[in-house]
Amino acid sequence: MALRLLLSLSLLLLVLTAARAQTAEDYFHGGAMFYLSNNIPKAKEVVATGLKTFPDNIKLKKLEELLNQQQQSQQQQQQQEQQKKEQEQDEQKQKQEPPKQEQSQKDQKPQESKGEGKKPDERQETAAHQMTPQEAKQLLDAQKGEEQVLQFRPPAEPKNRAKKLKDW
Repeated sequence: MALRLLLSLSLLLLVLTAARAQTAEDYFHGGAMFYLSNNIPKAKEVVATGLKTFPDNIKLKKLEELLNQQQQSQQQQQQQEQQKKEQEQDEQKQKQEPPKQEQSQKDQKPQESKGEGKKPDERQETAAHQMTPQEAKQLLDAQKGEEQVLQFRPPAEPKNRAKKLKDW
């Protein structure tokens, strides 16, 4: 009885050790699966472990080169995205700054109207961006006269109705 138990335990141990022993192909396939699932760090880890065990394996070396290239391209993409975000933030800041300048111009107008030496032409240039409600109404009325009504006309009927359409 003890002999059978010892034999079954040794067979179980043999199966477990055989399952743990990996070949270079196993490391390659494991790294490739992680690469395909876009898990580059884990793929590099598996390939590095495989190269420690099998340093002369060509497939593992090529996969490591591919992973390094992929990692470099991802870093470049991240840098480009970071630059785009910085540019967008700069543009947003620039868009936010002009209203502040307009407010400072509005603040200056009362001073100009007090007659601090500004000419009337210069005052009109600073106020050129503002439109009175009457001017806006005149502009809209002028554009209203140029509008044309879009008439809906259904497409022409097919000339030969007897011909069947192919349904493929």
